[in-house]
Amino acid sequence: MVERDKASEGLLANGDERMEHLLKFRDKLLEFRDPANGWRDRHRMNGDEGPGPLTIEARRELLKCLLELQQATNLKLISDEELLLVQQLWKAARDPDDGRGVARIVNGIRGTVMNDLKQAGRLQQLQDEVCGEKNISPETLRRLLAVVEQYTDSHRAVGLPDELLRILNDELHANENVTVVESE
Repeated sequence: MVERDKASEGLLANGDERMEHLLKFRDKLLEFRDPANGWRDRHRMNGDEGPGPLTIEARRELLKCLLELQQATNLKLISDEELLLVQQLWKAARDPDDGRGVARIVNGIRGTVMNDLKQAGRLQQLQDEVCGEKNISPETLRRLLAVVEQYTDSHRAVGLPDELLRILNDELHANENVTVVESE
């Protein structure tokens, strides 16, 4: 992580106020990385003395800040699937979480119950099944869904079939050098 991000500072100077929040979060990350600030374990992952991973308290604080940042900027910074993964990693940490830490933080910030994240795990399983059945990559499926969502949000469908075909052509070209017939 860089100490000073001139590109972000330039965006802030040009009026993108979200950058102020992002730069503050970057500064917080730098603070947490510094072993002198007490946010890191005193032992490395291999057990040797020295700055180790972030403590579970530091992880909780950073996740809280990240979710608050996501709300303040209206940017998607962490997905529900990633939150589930964070919870799994916290349970496996040196000083493990009780298994509900992420849920408590999400509930406190969003004001919603994190039980819906269990559905995200089921959605991941369904995604894997669809990808296997249709022989497409998860990335292609995500791209297809994102395009459909984008067109749904704009309340128009002109160009949607062509965009979907382009994504499928990319997938086929990457896998087999085969081209789908263009729509008319």
